[in-house]
Amino acid sequence: MPHGLQWNAMRKPALLLAAFQALFVPMAMSLAAGCSRAPAKTYLIHGQILAIDSQPSSGRTEVTLKHGDITGFMPAMTMPYAVKDPAAVSGLSAGDVIDATLVVSGSEVYLDGIRKSGHAPLPPDATAVKAMDVMQPGDLVPDAPLVDQTGGPRKLSDWRGKALAVTFVYTRCPLPDFCPAMDRNFETLQKAIKRDAPLRARAHLVTVSFDPTHDTPAVIRRHAEARGADPAVWSYLTGTPAAIEAMTSRFGVSAMADKEAPGTITHNLRTAIVDTDGRLVKIYTGNEWTPESVLDDLRAHAR
Repeated sequence: MPHGLQWNAMRKPALLLAAFQALFVPMAMSLAAGCSRAPAKTYLIHGQILAIDSQPSSGRTEVTLKHGDITGFMPAMTMPYAVKDPAAVSGLSAGDVIDATLVVSGSEVYLDGIRKSGHAPLPPDATAVKAMDVMQPGDLVPDAPLVDQTGGPRKLSDWRGKALAVTFVYTRCPLPDFCPAMDRNFETLQKAIKRDAPLRARAHLVTVSFDPTHDTPAVIRRHAEARGADPAVWSYLTGTPAAIEAMTSRFGVSAMADKEAPGTITHNLRTAIVDTDGRLVKIYTGNEWTPESVLDDLRAHAR
């Protein structure tokens, strides 16, 4: 195992709690003209390259990296990371071990200052790793067939003509600052939308479970009812594992079961704004966005 790299993304519950509290720390976004952008945060990252995906036509380069814990940010896992300068990966290949700086600036997360520090055989499961094809602003959102809390079939395209706020949770999440915080924020958003008749006709809230094995239609119905979710304004969705994977991977949601703590999932937080044409506007990373900022987004894109 090169340079002390930790491959195991799972941690005991006590360590998970600490990791979760710092997971995917978001940056404040500029929401009005004249607002200053919050300074970028940087983290040291060490890992092994499993794949490099360069797309000259779009100018996008991604490195799928199997890395150890990122102190103060997230636990060990395998994730694709953007690289702004394609020349930074010139001469690198799968198997190379690198050190780099992870830059988190607003909704941008990318690798900088990449330095090769070694090479090692790829782990046996490397060929099974699938890099997430994360959407960019302007992309059409996926339209996987899902099911809502009423038991009826649903797709995101059912709400074309409405601006959407889409977030991702699992109903058993035990950490109040993660999935329950998303639920609380959406409860606040629902109240505000209901008070605004024009917006109610032009906006909708969508919560998707990334734990479809447990979060069946019956489970999400009870969960939605306990939170007062009105299907006319706020829909909870679940579906088959394949359909959920097709949805969550495009939004950049990473979720991994903890084998040492059944029912616990290591995950990030992603909340997206989708315009009336079904195209991605932006994705908030983390849990520090506010209902007020998302409400402003919905009003701006529901016109």
